[in-house]
Amino acid sequence: MKPFIEQTDEHTLPRWQDVDWHAVEENVRRVQERIFRATQRQDWPRVRCLQKLLARSTSNKLLAIRRVTQENQGKRTPGVDGKVYDSPEARMALFQEDLSLKGYRPKPVRRVYIPKPGGKERPLGIPTVKDRVMQAIVKAALEPEWEARFEPNSYGFRPGRCTMDAIEQIFAVLHQEGSSAWILDADISGCFDHIAHEPLLARTPVFRTTIRRWLKAGVVELGHLTETQAGTPQGGVISPLLANIALDGMERLFGCETPDGRYLLPTKRKGPNKGVSLIRYADDFVVTAPRREVLEAHVIPHLTNFLAKRGLTLSEAKTGIVHRDEGFHFLGFTIRRYRRKLLVTPQKEKVQAHLRRLKAILDGNKTATVEHVIGQLNPVIWGWAGYYRASCASATYSTVSHRLWQMTWRWAKRRHPNKTSQWVYERYYRREGMRNWVFGAGRKTLRDPKRMHIRRHAKVRHYHSPYDPALRDYWARRKRRAVGGQANSWSKLQVLRRQAYRCEHCRLAFDADSAIDYHHATPRAAGGDDRVDNLMALHGHCHRQLHQRRGYRVFEA
Repeated sequence: MKPFIEQTDEHTLPRWQDVDWHAVEENVRRVQERIFRATQRQDWPRVRCLQKLLARSTSNKLLAIRRVTQENQGKRTPGVDGKVYDSPEARMALFQEDLSLKGYRPKPVRRVYIPKPGGKERPLGIPTVKDRVMQAIVKAALEPEWEARFEPNSYGFRPGRCTMDAIEQIFAVLHQEGSSAWILDADISGCFDHIAHEPLLARTPVFRTTIRRWLKAGVVELGHLTETQAGTPQGGVISPLLANIALDGMERLFGCETPDGRYLLPTKRKGPNKGVSLIRYADDFVVTAPRREVLEAHVIPHLTNFLAKRGLTLSEAKTGIVHRDEGFHFLGFTIRRYRRKLLVTPQKEKVQAHLRRLKAILDGNKTATVEHVIGQLNPVIWGWAGYYRASCASATYSTVSHRLWQMTWRWAKRRHPNKTSQWVYERYYRREGMRNWVFGAGRKTLRDPKRMHIRRHAKVRHYHSPYDPALRDYWARRKRRAVGGQANSWSKLQVLRRQAYRCEHCRLAFDADSAIDYHHATPRAAGGDDRVDNLMALHGHCHRQLHQRRGYRVFEA
């Protein structure tokens, strides 16, 4: 059954597994592209009408429920009401509830804490699942408008953009001889917890009442309700978008745009803005300038005044001025010029933290099977190596590979203290091609970070957005490149290429952050194997939907 984008009074979907997700996503995307185009034309009445239409649509509500209850990492984390929706029947029951913004009042968020580097803790506010769904509905309507308005060098929590886009932009403005060499490495103190509500609400004329209720919902900690006078709680679906809206305009302080809205290179700006460039990822940002005095006398006062109007301040502990020859850390990378050559390498502290994590996994599985240990280690190793693959990480990969071998060897020797080294090697290691000492058992082998190929990242262009219908081919190419680069085996890459990087079930293109499952056409229980012609690449939710339609039991509904 294909849902329609218009508001409906009755929901007639019989089962969750009968939803046509291709139609749902196409309906939502079509209206989002109309919002984007209307914003570019500054046709504000049409923008508001389309946003309200999308907030009422059946397709948007279904998509919001799927993303919150099936795709997001916190899908099994309840709010103050203790409810989760982890079955198709529960999701349909949530869809049947009143998901209208009219008369909607959110519940307070549940306060939890997660560890930060240095022994500190970061507070998170966990809304109820229904409130997260409502936030996802509003976010889908607001985001296309702001994607047409955001600054070109803002990269955090935006669709189609990632940390490597920010790193590549920093490299572009620092690597040439004669370019700006002084850097303000800045951080906003408690950004999410201290954003002033009224300046933020003044920038969101549509859905203002609903957003105000989210901001003022309060926090429940240890059974006590506390009112919220400032900040947008981390843990909410819409919080990153609201933070970006609050910080929008920071780059324009230094003349990054012409009067007609085109990007102006730092070298072509005039006065004290000449050579000044700001690159921001969420609440972390760097500013480059040709002289230290420009940062001290011009940049910092402007930024301080800008942030003060939003209830924010610069963090003294995390803000400093350095020369590119000294180097600085940003988003887990160290950026520094050596002998007239700018290098981007993995940050030493992050590498050490990664090694400690690998050791903790081995220490926690001293008596586990080799297959189980490899299943625990491989995603961590490959995910970490993939994050740094666009930097100068070859030497780091070799170091981590050697340390990983040392850890696995000690783990194996500890299990058999009375056996010889040759016996341990034959039991736990093997030879594959030109590689000796490959840790493995059965069909599973441990990933070697040295086998991650270094590949330069292609930075997203300044104002390009996935919501721009004129750039569909551009974003399709970027998606194929990103998805293909994440394939961790030759056979999976061949399956993706055969399907043109689209899901075999819903025929929608995979995104870089899509959860991709590989379905066996002939089940392994019926004698099927892992050959390319027996595999199909599917979205995670499409894979579960396919099994539910066929009546198979699935462990994660």
